[in-house]
Amino acid sequence: MLKMTLSNVKPVVLCVDRDDDIGRNVGIKGPIVGREKNLEVARKLALVDPADTDVNALYGALKLAYELDTEVVTLTGDEKVGLISDREISKQLEKVIKELKPNSVIFVSDGLDDEQVMPIIQSRVKIDSVETIVVRQSKELEKAYFKLTHFLKEVTEDPNLARLIFGIPGIVLLLLAVFGTQALSLTIGVIGVYLIIKGFGWEEEFFQRTSEFLKSLSVERISTLIYFIAFITFTLGLSYAYESIQVNNLNFTDFNTGINTLAAFIHRSNALNLITVTFLLVILARIVDEWAVKNFIHVRRYLILAAFIVLINVVLDAGAEFMIVEEFGFGNFIFNGVVGVLSLWIWTKLTDYFFSEEIEIMHRIMRDHEGKEIVDSEGNRLGRASKAVIINLELKELRYGRKTIPKKDIASVGDKIVVKTK
Repeated sequence: MLKMTLSNVKPVVLCVDRDDDIGRNVGIKGPIVGREKNLEVARKLALVDPADTDVNALYGALKLAYELDTEVVTLTGDEKVGLISDREISKQLEKVIKELKPNSVIFVSDGLDDEQVMPIIQSRVKIDSVETIVVRQSKELEKAYFKLTHFLKEVTEDPNLARLIFGIPGIVLLLLAVFGTQALSLTIGVIGVYLIIKGFGWEEEFFQRTSEFLKSLSVERISTLIYFIAFITFTLGLSYAYESIQVNNLNFTDFNTGINTLAAFIHRSNALNLITVTFLLVILARIVDEWAVKNFIHVRRYLILAAFIVLINVVLDAGAEFMIVEEFGFGNFIFNGVVGVLSLWIWTKLTDYFFSEEIEIMHRIMRDHEGKEIVDSEGNRLGRASKAVIINLELKELRYGRKTIPKKDIASVGDKIVVKTK
């Protein structure tokens, strides 16, 4: 129970330690209420870790509180920054609001990380002002070196930053080392692909799947041999494509010329067929792995994907032949397309029949979870479930926004999904 009344102390200066440096270094959990208590915590934290930016944020909040003759409250999160820390901050904030009933707050932060919790605060109390405490740094080499090493340590501990700071430049340097100046367009393409993945929020899933794929490679698995054959086939396809480009001197000066040039490339080169075979081999390897663990719903998806890739190959080949060979005719092109689409539809229905039981189980899990409101055990709203991740016909985790909730953290599922409070 908070024993302080703030009827004459409004607005309140609010400071947030999202990663709980105070709790880990000083052993004090939030909410920390009052100027005297916060001053004591600031002194203790400064003695334990004087380089911690939370020290500056605390003293900045205290300075502001003394200037405005008001009180200060510090909330602490958790070292597991994200869902767990934000949930802890939300719980402490609810406690402060319930006991102190502030009309508004002045939010004091030491940087962008702590400012990530602003939506949580704004949803519960008005923010009059935001003060960011920035430490003035000397330009001396020693302090610059300290900041650099601190930055590198933070980067290596954060997978997202590590991929951006080390991963992408590493790939670029590797491409330049292997292909020299000719790697410029390939380098731009790699950066473009990463920006697309990042922009659409696919980064975590992409790198998670990549990591799982690399871990799955083993000489004991048939799929590893199939992947190797696929890599050789893909390399041959790229070689044929490069050779065809060099020999035919492809021209893309205008739209019509570009279409005819592309059609000629598809019709005369074996590159498209080899790349199609590559994709089919990769899909075959995935089917072998998924079948081994009885993940039949993924087997069905890969079977449909294989048929779709064959359809794309047929349509592209028919389109190229229509553009190049006069005798082929538009009717033949339409016939190939219709037969291909009809074949894909029949193939999809066949997979529905063979995997009907698995499809029904998957749809039931999705109906039970997706679209429902997510709250913690204390009733605080966390968001709305956007996707149920299903592995081996069992729920693995729930996603809302860019956050995930493991199945083990789900307390109950009804009209709302209740998550355990840690």
